[in-house]
Parts: sequence; structure tokens; C-alpha cells
Amino acid sequence: MSGPRIPSATGANSGAEAVPRNTLFNVLGQGFPLAVGLVAIPIVIRSLGESRFGLLGLAWAILGYFSFVDFGLGIATTKLAAEYLENDDETAVTQLVRVSTVTHLILGISAGVVLALLTPLLTSTVLGVPTPLQPEARTTFYLIAGTLPFLFLALSFRAVLEAAQRFDLVNLIRVPSNSAVFLIPAIAAPLGVGLPGIVFLLLIVRVITCWMTERAVRKALPFFTWGFAVDWRSLRPLISFGKWVAVSNVLNPLLIYLDRFLLGSLAGLAAVAYYTAPFEVAIRLLIVPAGLASALFPALTLLATRDERSSLHGQVTQSVRHLLVLAGVPALLLMMFSGDLIFAWLGSAYAEQSTVALQILAVGIFVNSLAFVPYRCLHAVGRPDVTAKFHLLELPIHVLTAWVLVGRYGVSGAAMAWTLRVTLDAGLLFLALWIVVGITPTRFLADNGARAAVSLAALAAALVAITVGIPAVLPRLILAGIATLTFAAFTWHKVLTADERAVVWSLFGGTANHV
Repeated sequence: MSGPRIPSATGANSGAEAVPRNTLFNVLGQGFPLAVGLVAIPIVIRSLGESRFGLLGLAWAILGYFSFVDFGLGIATTKLAAEYLENDDETAVTQLVRVSTVTHLILGISAGVVLALLTPLLTSTVLGVPTPLQPEARTTFYLIAGTLPFLFLALSFRAVLEAAQRFDLVNLIRVPSNSAVFLIPAIAAPLGVGLPGIVFLLLIVRVITCWMTERAVRKALPFFTWGFAVDWRSLRPLISFGKWVAVSNVLNPLLIYLDRFLLGSLAGLAAVAYYTAPFEVAIRLLIVPAGLASALFPALTLLATRDERSSLHGQVTQSVRHLLVLAGVPALLLMMFSGDLIFAWLGSAYAEQSTVALQILAVGIFVNSLAFVPYRCLHAVGRPDVTAKFHLLELPIHVLTAWVLVGRYGVSGAAMAWTLRVTLDAGLLFLALWIVVGITPTRFLADNGARAAVSLAALAAALVAITVGIPAVLPRLILAGIATLTFAAFTWHKVLTADERAVVWSLFGGTANHV
């Protein structure tokens, strides 16, 4: 059955021209909760204390882990739904959404049961929770287990919205729900609400988020209806594509959060708190590459489906060039002012324990940012097996490296292990992009790519010179601002093309006459 093409968030078709606007939606949708978190985390730390904040950090890590572990069904749903929408196949889309939803619900319930069964072992032995906190920790983990079915359902609905390129709706929901993760502890903890009460309130937020996302799906796909008739044959292509993504989705969160759990086991919850704070700051810099990759994936999927190889290569290399600038500048500034930021944000104790870790993490964040593009491109061309095999290779290396570095250097060692791992991962992904997709390393130097790299290196050299030569914060801040503005002006006129400048102006309501 066919019908009118479902409009994207831009009102245009679902091609690559929607990527910049969808990226902006994603960045704004994740940036606002980041700002909330920067204000809220110090309040939460003061109210809960280091040990309970470390426990809350583990709770965030568990939810973050299970946000990935849907066995590849989320990204498979996005890819297949995008292809079906491209072909106006409403029946296939309807069956796909129904099967994906039911399967996600089953996985969410199963994950909750597994976590509930493991909770006594985790809280008494594995995580090194102090004896007085163990009852509180057990209740907290049981509540997290109850949250997982709603988390998985929301992931299924969001995958459908992304396939329809309704990133406006995705982020309209994301802003309040992700902000609540920080706001609720910041409001409840000073009022005397304990950690289990805070997590219960977060569970309610997840339920509301799930309901809102389901309503958004029905708005984005007017033809879609729920029904008891589920064609389980629609599950086969999901599993076919998602089986290798599942490997990545299981391993990738382990690779991200392993350091935190090793810290808890080897150095105690206080060390987890000292690591969680800089990690949560640094990881939020990934909102730009994550937002771009999320918007890029359905567009690259359609280019691959249409076999528009030249356009696909151009979109990939252009995206990497943009990320050199968009991810490089904040990473450099974070390295330069890490100690000052941590001191102003959390005080001298955290500045002493977390500054070096934040500097190391900033390097890893920059490298990891660039890797988002080849990662999503390999998925879009139907090769999720490549990224999964890389993760299988990286896991034992990372476990050994993290164990040694965390044991020897504590919080800074955890940051070293994470940065080394993402650097290895990025190298492998770009190598695969060359071999599998045919995008050579020299291709990234074309189309002003070399200018972007050289100008970023020049900015890095200037910021290092300023940091070494000027100890006072205010003069450093002024000179760093001048250097960054100079870099931005050069980038605008010499790195971006006229068409790209026109797109930037249009995103903010301007016209091409301004370029």
C-alpha cells in the first residue's frame, strides 16, 4: 500500500540536505540538558556526598549502558524504516514498527529481570559499596531495573522518528527528559530525598518520556495504527541487520563505562565521583558529533540505497572536515582551562584529583568525535559486522590496559585507558572506511580539508603558547578568545565553501546575501 511521502522535519524530502538542520536540532536538544547538568551536579554532590554521588554515577552508567543494549534493533529499525518510507511502503513501515516495539518491550523486561537478579551480587561484592550504603544501593538498583522496559520502548519509538527525519520531535521530548536527569537530583537531594527516592522520580520521568515519544510517532506517521496483528516475518530483516550491531551495542557501553566500574572496585566510590564529574563534562562535548551522526545516518542510508556513491563520499568527507573544527576548538579550550573549570565548578578537592583526567579525556573526546562519521557510514552501507569485529578486538585490550592503568594511576589512569581505546577505535574505523567504502585518507585533505587541519594545528600551537607563557587566568582567557575568534574568521572565509556559509545563514534565519 502506498500513499503520500511522509514529510521530514524540514518539510523537504529526506535527503542529505536535511542533515544540517537535523544536526542543529540534535545539538540544541542535547546542549540544553548539558547546561542544566553543569549547574546541577555541584548541588547534587554537596547534598548527597561523594559516596552517594558515586553511586548515582553508577546508576547513570547503568542507564547509559542499557540505552545502547537493544541488540541492534534500534539502528536496524531506523535503517529499514527509512528505506520503506523512501519507497512509500506504509504497510511495511506499520509492521516494522509493531514488531520493533514488541521486541524492544520484551528485551526491556528481560534486562530488568537480569539486573534485579544481579543486584545483590553487584551491591555487596562487585562494586565495592560500603556496608552502610548497601540497602540503599539495592533499592536504587531495583528501581533502575523497573525503569528499563520504559527505556527500551522509548528507544524503539525514537528510532522510528529518526527514520522519518523528525528530529524536531525527538529533541522536543529529549530536552525536558534529559534535563530532568540532573534537575530532579538537584531539587530533591537538598530537600532530604534519598537516593532511592530520586531514582523513583527518574523512573516516573522515563514513563512520561515513553508515552510522549509514542504520541510523537503517531504524529510523524499519520497512517500508522496499533493492532494485535503482528507480522513476525518483519523481525527477520531487523535481526539480519541488527545481529552485528547487537555485538557493538553490547560491547561499546562496556568499553565506555568499564573504567568507572574498575575504579569503584579498585579505588572506591570516592574515586568514581572524582572520575564521573570530569567524564560527564567531557562526554557532553560529543553532542555535536553525536547529533551530526544521528542526522547523517538516515541520509547516508538513502544515498547507499540509491547507489549514489560520489554523493556519499562527499557527505562523509565534508562531515569529517566540519567535525575537525566543531569538535577541535572546544576540546582545545577544555584542555587549556580544565583546572580552572574544575576548581570553579566543584572546588579545590576535585580540581586536584580531576584536572589531569579531564585534560586526557578532552584528547580522547576529540579523536572519538571524528570516529562517529565512519562508524555510521559503515552501518549505512550495510557493514555493521566491521564495527562489531573491531569492538571484539578492542575489548580484551581495553580490559587489560584499564586494569593496569587504573590500578597504577587511579582517576588519571582511567582517563588514559579510555583515550587510548577510542584512539585505536578511530584508527580502525578510518582504515575500514578506506578498504570497505573506498574513501582514501587523501580524500579528506581535499575540499579545504587540509586548510581545516592546518588551521586547527595553528590554533592548538597558539593556545599551548598562551597556557605555558601566561599563568594568570584573565589574560589567558582574553588571549584565548582572540586566538579562537581569529581561527573562526579564517574558518568561515577559507575553510567553509560559499554553499556551506549559505546553509549556516539559513539555519539561523539569514539569507545567502550575507555570505
